[in-house]
Amino acid sequence: DGGGADGGGAAGGPLRKAFAVLESMANASRPLTLSELSRLLNLPKSSLHRLMHILTDLGLVVRTESKYYVLGDYLYELTAAGGSAKAQSLSHTVTPFLIELFQLTGKIVSVGMLSGTTVQHVGTLYGPEHKRLARALREPLPAYRSAAGRLLLATCRRGPAGPQNADGRAERMRHEFERIRRTGLSYTRGGCVPELVELAAPVRLGRADPVAAIVVCDTVNGIDPRSHGHTLLRTVGAIEESLTGPS
Repeated sequence: DGGGADGGGAAGGPLRKAFAVLESMANASRPLTLSELSRLLNLPKSSLHRLMHILTDLGLVVRTESKYYVLGDYLYELTAAGGSAKAQSLSHTVTPFLIELFQLTGKIVSVGMLSGTTVQHVGTLYGPEHKRLARALREPLPAYRSAAGRLLLATCRRGPAGPQNADGRAERMRHEFERIRRTGLSYTRGGCVPELVELAAPVRLGRADPVAAIVVCDTVNGIDPRSHGHTLLRTVGAIEESLTGPS
């Protein structure tokens, strides 16, 4: 149980280092590699590798096939069970605006939040005609294939890592991220569910990274990117004003 410091950034023993790792990963806008964590925490890769192995065995961290690290489901389950103050505050503020957006559009509306390499949809509202499509949003969706995920990855300050592949998909995704930053909207068609069209806009607090995405969904013929995008941006503006204004 030696508690010697391996570096200045996370000195003070294994437990403190573990908390530093988990905190850094929770604050990151994308998955991190071992080298990135090593630089961020000022820890040698050798000792950090041993620590990540322990955290992985405990289910606190997951190592992806592309050698990136993301927080494991265990922490998200604890957060969901206990309810973080930030999430609860956001939920309380956003709910009235989601209801209004649902009434204005008649579409599926939800809040998308980045969770490692996936997007979790919460607070989903929908009518009986959209029950089947809305069911698809209950499961985590790959971030790079969903409108909310692309939006949150594209608008993080540190910039997304982007999908690593040898063909032209990475370049196409880079152009897509540039378009999202320029317009403030993300649009996907059949990215996760064949007939599902998603339109998403970010909720920001000042100059910080977006805390969530507000999403409108329907079938291909049910979404008008121009009109629904305008309504979505107005809703997001009202949410941001409510979040940053006096309580």
